[in-house]
Amino acid sequence: MADHVVQCGACRVDVLVVRDGDGLAARCPACARTAPKEEAIKAARGYLIDVVMRDLDENLREIVRASPIVGYQPAARYDWVVKGVGDRG
Repeated sequence: MADHVVQCGACRVDVLVVRDGDGLAARCPACARTAPKEEAIKAARGYLIDVVMRDLDENLREIVRASPIVGYQPAARYDWVVKGVGDRG
């Protein structure tokens, strides 16, 4: 994820990393949505996997879903996404 920028899923604005107590948080400068940094990265990674899986056949999708190494966790909606991934506009 170091080569990608995490964005707010609703606003599609690059998030800021800010101090939050003893840790770091991702914060959208437009809507002020916040989440722990690692949670935002994990959600953005899930979004990236969903986009990639669009082009896979069902057998490969099942392998990805079942793989503990990938750590795939689908979501109905993504609060955090990877910049430039999945844009179809």
